[in-house]
Amino acid sequence: MTFKEELEEILKEELKVLKELQIITQEKTQIIIDEDLDKLQNTTKEEEEYINNIALLELKREELLDNWGMDRLLPLSVLISKMPEGERESLESIGEDLFHILSDIDEKNQLNNTLIRDNLEWIDFNLNLLTSTQVPTTYGKDKSDLNQSKSIFDRKV
Repeated sequence: MTFKEELEEILKEELKVLKELQIITQEKTQIIIDEDLDKLQNTTKEEEEYINNIALLELKREELLDNWGMDRLLPLSVLISKMPEGERESLESIGEDLFHILSDIDEKNQLNNTLIRDNLEWIDFNLNLLTSTQVPTTYGKDKSDLNQSKSIFDRKV
C-alpha cells in the first residue's frame, strides 16, 4: 500500500467518526434546550468515545508520517502541498471536508457551552432569589420582628 493510500484510508476513517460526532453535537443542542440531564449525560459519554477514536486515528496518522520519515506534527495542508500534482485532488477534498466538519463541531460546541452557561446562571439567579434573606434592623424594632421568616417562602412542611 502506498503512503497516499494509507493516509487516505486513515483520513476517511477520521471523516466518518467526525460525521458521527457532528450529529451528536447537533443533537446535544436540543438536549440542553430540553434540559434532559439523563440524556445529556449519555450523549456526553457517547461523545467521549468518538473523541477517543479520533485521538487513536490521529496517533495512527502520526505514526504513518513518522514511518515515512516525515515530521509527525506536519499539518495536512503542508503535507498535501508537498505531494505530486496527480495525488493531491482526493486528499484536498478529504481535507476540506475535515475542515468544514471540525468548524461546524466547534461552532456547535460553542453554542452548547453558551446554553449551559446561561442555564447555570439562570439557576444561580433563581437560587439567590429564593434564598435571599431580609436582614432585620437592630434599632427601633422589638424582638418579635426578629423572629419573622428570613425567606419569601414558609419552610414548614
